[in-house]
Amino acid sequence: MNGLWGFSFTAFISRRNFANFAASLDMEKQSYKIYFNDGALVIADSPDAVRGLDNLYFIGDDELQKSFKILLLSEHNGKPLHFALICSDPESTIRQFMDDFTVVQAAGGMVFNKENQLLTIKRKGYWDLPKGKIERDEDQKTAALREVMEETGISKINISNKICNTFHVYYEEDKLVLKQTHWFLMKSLGKGNLKPQVEEGISEVKFANFEWFKTPEFNTYQSVHDVLRLYSQNSITTEG
Repeated sequence: MNGLWGFSFTAFISRRNFANFAASLDMEKQSYKIYFNDGALVIADSPDAVRGLDNLYFIGDDELQKSFKILLLSEHNGKPLHFALICSDPESTIRQFMDDFTVVQAAGGMVFNKENQLLTIKRKGYWDLPKGKIERDEDQKTAALREVMEETGISKINISNKICNTFHVYYEEDKLVLKQTHWFLMKSLGKGNLKPQVEEGISEVKFANFEWFKTPEFNTYQSVHDVLRLYSQNSITTEG
């Protein structure tokens, strides 16, 4: 059936009723960015994916691991770098790259209310979108819904399409970990009070007009900006 915003698939979810769903639209392109802080390694099938990036260096197939090590070291010099590998099969290439890491799977959501405002959380001084690790025997959508509800206090949500995946690398106990986050589009139906999950370092939760997310006040990570940009591009394409 047709759901909210005209999407072809939506489902009502409550805190006690999780289910499995099939996404009706995949907005992902053949372009992947693996972030380390503000720098990134980009694997794409077209140079268009790296337009506008500063300190950008194009690399060959045999320079992938070497370039990523340079990317990690560049942060110590205060100059985040960007390396780009343009190839015919980015998906296969990134899967091979991920084989060298401990990979953590996570899921989260862009949640809009009835006024078309977007939900955001503030964690450790940075604004962010709600997300968290996928638990054992949990599918992506179930995890995304659970994390959104736990981190923000929301209990009634419609979930629809997958927006994209994001990737970032961080140190955990002196070991590099690669986190892949699966992002979904959601709609909040309830009017309950927002409640930040303090034990997860979240200090504030709020809905804000989408234009606010384009201002300097929205201090966030580059990967989150990518999620917002991909959503905006798809919305323009769909409406056009």
